[in-house]
Amino acid sequence: MTTASVPRTPLVILSTFVVVSLALGWLIATPLVLLDPTELAEAPMDAYYNLFMLTPAVAAVVAYLLERRQSVTTLYGHITDDDADRFRPQKLVDALGITPLRPVGRLLGWSVLALLIFFVFSLAALPLGGLLGVYPFDSSMPIFVQDLGTRLGHDPTEFIATGLLVEAGVIFGMAAALVFLHAGQEMGWRGYLYPRLQQRWGVLPAVGLTGLASGLWYAPLLSVGFFYDQTALFEALVLMLGFCTIIGGLLAWLRMRSGSIWPAAFAQSMITAATVLHYWFSEFGGNIDFRMATLQGWSGWIIPAVVLAVLLLFRKKTFAFPVR
Repeated sequence: MTTASVPRTPLVILSTFVVVSLALGWLIATPLVLLDPTELAEAPMDAYYNLFMLTPAVAAVVAYLLERRQSVTTLYGHITDDDADRFRPQKLVDALGITPLRPVGRLLGWSVLALLIFFVFSLAALPLGGLLGVYPFDSSMPIFVQDLGTRLGHDPTEFIATGLLVEAGVIFGMAAALVFLHAGQEMGWRGYLYPRLQQRWGVLPAVGLTGLASGLWYAPLLSVGFFYDQTALFEALVLMLGFCTIIGGLLAWLRMRSGSIWPAAFAQSMITAATVLHYWFSEFGGNIDFRMATLQGWSGWIIPAVVLAVLLLFRKKTFAFPVR
C-alpha cells in the first residue's frame, strides 16, 4: 500500500491556513467578547464553541484548494527516486488526516491507546498536584462517595468499586461520543499543518509553531473566561501556549505514528471527558485553580512533558509516518 506523500507546501499557503484559522475563530468568538457578563451567562456557549472548533478544518480546506493550484514540481520536488514507486499525491481526505482508515486494527489500536494515555495523564495530574500543594487532593474521593450515596439512596460503601467502574465507563463512552467535535480542530492543526511544518523544518520547530498558532487561536475564548476563568488574558494566553505546545506535541506524535488524526481526536475528547476527575478527587470545599492544577495547569504538564521529551530524543523514528 502506498502512502500519500506530504507536499512541500509554499510558506504563503501555510501562512494563509494560519491566518484563516485565526480569523474565522476570532470572528465566531467576537460576539461573546462584546457581551456584558449578564448576557454572556445567558449566551448559547456550546453553539459558539462547536462552531469555533470547526474553523481549522475549514481553513485546511481553503489551504488545500490553494495548494492544488501549485505545480507537482513545487509540491513534490523533494521526492527522491527511491520514493518514486511509493509516491501518491494527497487527496483532500489525506491532507486533513481523515484517511487512511485501514488497516482497521492499527486505527483502533492507536485510538484506544490515545484514550488510555490521556485518561492516565488526567488522573495522574491530580495526586501530583496534591503533592506539589496546588490541588486539594483527597484519595478518599469524598465528593464522589457523597454523590454515589445520593444516587443509591443509602450507604454506598459496598458499591464504591462498582460505581467507579461504571463512571470510568461513562468517561470513556463520552470521550468516544465527543470525537467528531474535536476532529475539526485536529484536521487543521495536526492533519494539515503539522506534517507540512515537519516536512519543511523538522519535528521540534513543527511542534513549537503548531503550539504557537493553535494557542493564539484560543485567544478570544480565553478573553471571556474559557479554560482559565477569572484570569487576565495575557496570563491565560501564556498558559494556553504552554498547554498547546506540550499536549499538542503528544497529539502530533499520535497523528504521525498512527497516520491519521483520529487517535489525536480521541485524545482531545478524553481530555474533555475526564474533567470530572478533577471534582471526584477534590476535598470538600477545595478550590481548584486550573492555572496550576489538573492537566490544564502547569503541574499537570509535568508528566506529559517528560513523555514528550523522551519521544523527541528519538524524533526521527517516533514522529515518522508508519511504514505500510
